[in-house]
Amino acid sequence: MKRFLSYIIILVIIAAAVMGGKKLIKEKRAKEAKTPLPIAYEMNVKVMKVKNEKATLTLPYLALTKSNDDVKISSRVSARIKQIVKSGVLVTKGEDIVRIDNKELITQLESLNLNIHSINSQLVAKRVALKNLEATHKRTEKLLKVKGASKEEFDREVTGIEAVKSAIDTLRYKIKELNANKASIKNMLSYTTIKAPVSGVVTRLANVGDIAMMGKPLISISAKSNSYLLVRLPAQTKAEAIIYNSKTYKLSPLNTTYNGLLEYLANIDESLASNQTVNIDVVIFSGKGFKLPHDAILNRNGKSDILTLVNNKAIPKEVKIVANGEQGVIVKGVNAKEKIIVAKQDILLKLLSGIKVRAIN
Repeated sequence: MKRFLSYIIILVIIAAAVMGGKKLIKEKRAKEAKTPLPIAYEMNVKVMKVKNEKATLTLPYLALTKSNDDVKISSRVSARIKQIVKSGVLVTKGEDIVRIDNKELITQLESLNLNIHSINSQLVAKRVALKNLEATHKRTEKLLKVKGASKEEFDREVTGIEAVKSAIDTLRYKIKELNANKASIKNMLSYTTIKAPVSGVVTRLANVGDIAMMGKPLISISAKSNSYLLVRLPAQTKAEAIIYNSKTYKLSPLNTTYNGLLEYLANIDESLASNQTVNIDVVIFSGKGFKLPHDAILNRNGKSDILTLVNNKAIPKEVKIVANGEQGVIVKGVNAKEKIIVAKQDILLKLLSGIKVRAIN
């Protein structure tokens, strides 16, 4: 009996709960029916039209200043360095920048001068001897005709004269050889004082007291003339010119790479110290095209779209980006009649939901 009563009570509670729930639902629906529906407002957006007109797009990069007159200077004489200019000094063309110890060369030159003087004295003596022999031989020749001298004596004099002439030729050759050595040493002496071949800033590569070796650089000079800019760009960046100090300069490929970057040269009409970094703008597009601001492009799913305004709706349309620079993008796939919406990415995505759109200036 008790169990039966328990079942009855549970059923009554369930029924009461169901009735109460229905009442609450009915009251909520009645309340919602009295609540006014939200008003669907239009979204104001900026629109633009494009023209196929001349445009230039650039990207910022850094360039390294160089000069065709930059030089590295080596010694042609192996000797100790007596004097050398300091790094960072601005030198002018023709200025003394390195002095090499020349004592050994001067000693060699003095020795050659003594040898030449000695051989010249011998040469004078040989010429006097030859003159005397030739005079004696003439008398012997006359005596031979009247049988006052023998043929053997005559022949001996001929042999003696030829021997002296040969000795004179040998001395002349030695003097010529010594004079050639002398000229060579004088030439080497001229290299013991090194002058700046160009004006520019010095970088010292050796110190006073070091031994200057032939072919080993002692100084490099960064010239301030005949300047150019060294530009390094990724392979995918297609560029033919740069803008530096508001002037446009043509890029010439060097057909070299540096750390995977392609190297280009731009000759400029300014004098700059070498190995400085300067800001440039690389021209990645110059010509006629449809230019849009970055905010006109919606990037999604690996594609580029624009949103055109048609009957108060934003309609997506895929376009192809030809070039992308600081000033905007050049695209294909648009026409001058379309009203293109310009807004941030989140707004463009929101417009795709079908919200009504109203153009503003």
